[in-house]
Amino acid sequence: MGRAAGPGGTVNFPDRVVLVDKPVGPSSYDMIRRARRGRRGRIGHAGTLDPFASGLLLLMTGNATRLSALLMSLPKEYELTVQFGAESSTGDPTGDITWAGSPVTVREVVAALDRFRGSVVQRVPLTSAVKVGGEPLYKRAHRGEAVETPERLVQVYDLTLTHFDIETQQAQVLALVGSGTYLRVLAADLGQAAGSRAYAAALRRTRVGCFSVADAVAGEELCAELFESTGRGVLSVDEALAFLPRYQVDGSLARRAANGNVLRPFPLGRFRVYQADRLLGVYESREGAARPLVVFPKAG
Repeated sequence: MGRAAGPGGTVNFPDRVVLVDKPVGPSSYDMIRRARRGRRGRIGHAGTLDPFASGLLLLMTGNATRLSALLMSLPKEYELTVQFGAESSTGDPTGDITWAGSPVTVREVVAALDRFRGSVVQRVPLTSAVKVGGEPLYKRAHRGEAVETPERLVQVYDLTLTHFDIETQQAQVLALVGSGTYLRVLAADLGQAAGSRAYAAALRRTRVGCFSVADAVAGEELCAELFESTGRGVLSVDEALAFLPRYQVDGSLARRAANGNVLRPFPLGRFRVYQADRLLGVYESREGAARPLVVFPKAG
């Protein structure tokens, strides 16, 4: 999994997973554009952060972009600031803020948090890119259309109240959630559950799976040259997948894995498959049959 020269001799990105601490302001795609300057090749991210949010953004280049769905499925940890006694047209500080709802107590906040652990039904916000009738919801919202947005079931693994200021009516919440959870919706739902109104005043992603923002490079450091070597916050594909068990295969089993065929038998769960030092792919085993989540092409 090396890199090749692009048109005109331009060198493509090497295969990397880069941990970036995105600041408030730029979008996730702004960070991609910043990283792409002067380079060709594939680059993507594993989970959008809205402009008002900061924290851990996983960028992937080259063949590492094949890991996008796998990394996006990992649990995520956020530091969420919930402003009670007000609501926002967008659910965050970029919208029109209306002060509404009664003041809440710490007891009411804790009781509200208790209602949103486990499997939670959320209504997709109008500001989402989720498509209804073939068109992203946010486009309909920009035209001022009233749309019945779909609901989805998400996982909220834990919610911890770390601080509550009764004067400002702001709560600091540490949230561990599954993929696809809308933190803006969670904040608004917490407001209603507490008998008031609320919106997400600030949001910072601190973890994605085993990856921590403490190990990330600052957004201001992001440039194409950063991807050239591994180090703090810049991981090879092997390093990025080190949290998964490793299995060695050879012979016919290696050929099957390289072609993305079903493997039997393997223990339950996700794992990396190698032939010698070559990473063939990532598989997931259920009921004795392992199927590929990611298959990597042979270099060259």
